[in-house]
Amino acid sequence: MFKNLFHISLVCLFIFNCSMANKTDANNASNLLALIVAANNNPGCSISSTTAITSNLTQVESKPRTKYSIYGCDEGGFRNLDLTQSEVTKGATGSTASSVLFTNNDVMLATNKGGTNIEVSFILNSPTSSLDVIAYGTGNPVSGPTYRLIAGAQTQYKNAAGVFGNTGKGGSVAAPIPVVGTSYTFCLDFQSTPGGSRFLNGFNKPCSELTDTERGSMSYYPIMQMMNVPVYTGGNRLGFVLNGVTITSFTVGSIVSNTEM
Repeated sequence: MFKNLFHISLVCLFIFNCSMANKTDANNASNLLALIVAANNNPGCSISSTTAITSNLTQVESKPRTKYSIYGCDEGGFRNLDLTQSEVTKGATGSTASSVLFTNNDVMLATNKGGTNIEVSFILNSPTSSLDVIAYGTGNPVSGPTYRLIAGAQTQYKNAAGVFGNTGKGGSVAAPIPVVGTSYTFCLDFQSTPGGSRFLNGFNKPCSELTDTERGSMSYYPIMQMMNVPVYTGGNRLGFVLNGVTITSFTVGSIVSNTEM
C-alpha cells in the first residue's frame, strides 16, 4: 500500500511541476507580448535591444546595446522608461540649463570591462544651445564626467576640477562643430583602461558607421581627451542637460574605441 501511495505522490508531483512550468512559460510569453505591443503602440517612447559592436580589446564585452527611443515620450512615457525629467517637453526638448533628463537606475557598464559608450541623436535648436552628456553620475540632478556639445563650437568636457574646457582631436581629422537645426548622432566613449587611465573619445557619426581605421587609431578620433578626466567612481547613472536641445534617442553599450594606453 505504501508503495502505491509513493507512486501516486510522484505522479501528482510531476503533474504539478508540469502545470507550474506551463504557467511560467505562459506568463513569460504574455509579458513579452505585452512589451512588444507597448512598443508597437508607441514606438517613439520605448526601449529596445540593438546590435552589439565587437571590440578587439580583450576586456570589453560585446553585448547587445540598449536603445531608448524618446521622441514620442510625454511625462508618463518618461516614467515608464524609468527616466526622470525636469522642464523637458515631449520630443524630448529642453529650453534652458535647468532642463534635465536622467536614468533612475544604474545603466553604466563596469569600468573593468572598458567603460561605457553613449550614442545620442540630437538637434541644437538655437545659436546658444548646448547638450551635456553625463556618465557615471550620481545625485539629483545627475553630476559626473561630461561631454558638452555646443552649437557652433568645439566639443568641451568637464575636467576633474569641474571646469569646462575644449577637447582635443586626432591629427588626421577636424574637430566637429555642430550647427543649429541639423540632426546629429554622436558616438561617445567614456573609456577606462586596465591601467586605470580614463579617456573621452568621440565621433560625430553613428557608432555602426565607424570603420576599423577610425576605431583603431587615435589619429582619427575627432573628439579626444586623455588628460584630467574625472574619476568614474561617483555613480552609475546617465544624465543629459538639454539647454535648447531636442534628443530623439540614446543608446547605451560597450566602448567602440579599439585603442588604449
